[in-house]
Amino acid sequence: MDELDQKLLDELERYGFQKAATLAPKLGVGKSTIHRRISSMRHKRVIKVIALPNPISFGYRAWAIIGIKVEPGSLYDVTRKLVEHPSTYMVAFSLSEFDIMADVLFDTSDKLTFFVSSELMRIKGILRTETILLMCPRKYYNFSWPAPVFRKSNTGWEPYLEAANHNVYQIDETDRRIISILRQDGLTRPAALKARLGIGESTIRKRLKNMLNRGLFDIEVVPNPEVLQYEAWAMIGININHQYAHQVIDEIIKNPAVYFASVSLGRFNVIICARFHNMDLLNHFVKVELPAIKGIASVEPFLYTKLLKYHSIDWS
Repeated sequence: MDELDQKLLDELERYGFQKAATLAPKLGVGKSTIHRRISSMRHKRVIKVIALPNPISFGYRAWAIIGIKVEPGSLYDVTRKLVEHPSTYMVAFSLSEFDIMADVLFDTSDKLTFFVSSELMRIKGILRTETILLMCPRKYYNFSWPAPVFRKSNTGWEPYLEAANHNVYQIDETDRRIISILRQDGLTRPAALKARLGIGESTIRKRLKNMLNRGLFDIEVVPNPEVLQYEAWAMIGININHQYAHQVIDEIIKNPAVYFASVSLGRFNVIICARFHNMDLLNHFVKVELPAIKGIASVEPFLYTKLLKYHSIDWS
């Protein structure tokens, strides 16, 4: 990849997939150059262009990051089973007290509990696990949600309107089938969807426009971690010092390297995930930028050494 490819990829990752007419003036090149560069990166598997569903709108309420310690010689067998599980959206080797970090999404806490207490325990080679519950996600790639607002009344704390209720939309089976195809190739044209789904092209276009306008999915550009050889990916656990956690998160997510942030339950108050082009940038973020944010008491990074599943794509 040359400098233009890198600038193009940074733009696509930060703001989602964009048309060549939008990208060309930003990068100072012609539309045909943009088309050619994106096509080349897709052909070489440097990137994939996929539809990324909005997990809140699709009803996911039980989020967690699970640290896993495995027996010697069991690393790859355990990792393969985790990558194959449909509820993991990221799996990575880790340099920390854990050998593997797995990010999971479920629609109910009961399913998450069953996964941790039963399914994981049946995988041969796992010594122990630690589950970090993510209770109020604020950022998930290019999706974001407002901080909850609590108001105190004479009877206690009043309930707040959660982010999912701001944009209610009934997703039917046809919508899910459309999204399922686009998760494999986000640039699939309506004419091709028509042939696979057996419904009218105008109906497909209307559904796509409706879902996009309501924020049910976004078209994302996903880099291949192996091809791009990003050197510094990390989950970072943060403890705060008597501050409202969401004020801390508001400051952290201003950094475009942070692709996930949430309030958490467990040994950390806040969990973030970030990706940097090199270790120096990660080190500066952990040692300088985060401690400068008012309210942060301690920071503990968990370095990802190899991503095997990312955006639910098996890159292993």
